[in-house]
Amino acid sequence: MILSLIKHRSYIWRTAWSDVRNRYAGAGLGALWNLLQPLAMILVFTVIFTKVMPQAAKLGAPYPIYLCSALLPWAAFSECLNRGTHSFIANAPYLRKLPIPEQVFVAQSALSTAIGLTLSFAALIVVALVLRHPPGWQWLMLPIPLALLIGMGFGLGLMLGTLNAFIRDVGQAVPIILQVWFWLYPIVYHPSTLPTGLARAIPFNPIYPYMESIRSLFIHHQMPPPILWLGMVAWTSATCILGYVVLRRLRPELRDVI
Repeated sequence: MILSLIKHRSYIWRTAWSDVRNRYAGAGLGALWNLLQPLAMILVFTVIFTKVMPQAAKLGAPYPIYLCSALLPWAAFSECLNRGTHSFIANAPYLRKLPIPEQVFVAQSALSTAIGLTLSFAALIVVALVLRHPPGWQWLMLPIPLALLIGMGFGLGLMLGTLNAFIRDVGQAVPIILQVWFWLYPIVYHPSTLPTGLARAIPFNPIYPYMESIRSLFIHHQMPPPILWLGMVAWTSATCILGYVVLRRLRPELRDVI
């Protein structure tokens, strides 16, 4: 799988950038909306919650920074998973006519999402500086957990995209699962608000090592402990391997059913 992605890297990169540029085709500001939309969301949270939830000392940063440091990666992961789930069906005409490996289309969706996440996190950094949340050299490490998170989205998208080609209910179930999953990690709330039993279950959430690492680097200016690095690599590797196994098993019939 890796070799095929490397072989088609120019196609993946070209189509991903094209997707980012054309997402708001026809709009006056065009691709600039990729930056303005997350910036507007961050500013809304800043205006509303800076006074409503003044818990900077407890959270380690103003609430909008605490919130968006996890909300933006989650939104990108959710988009990556959703688009990956529908990538084979959406690209059915190309799959029927072109000898391009199936995983290339999921990779294109993942890369497009990663570009959007880069732009939105850049906006968050600007807002953090405005809110006087100091930068640190640890911020240079942020691309690693962010990329690994998108990698897990790619692996899950590859698996679910394959299954969705055969069972269309999979594509309908994914948004519901993501809605529930969103509340299983403290993105909008602090872990201290949970009962002890639920708080102890949080580390077993697959997105836990990614979000904790991002917040550790961005908010607390601390390197994540080795267990979090191991967790990120393990989950990303496991989902990518699982996605490829499912695709390989069902590949002979995939192009016939879409």
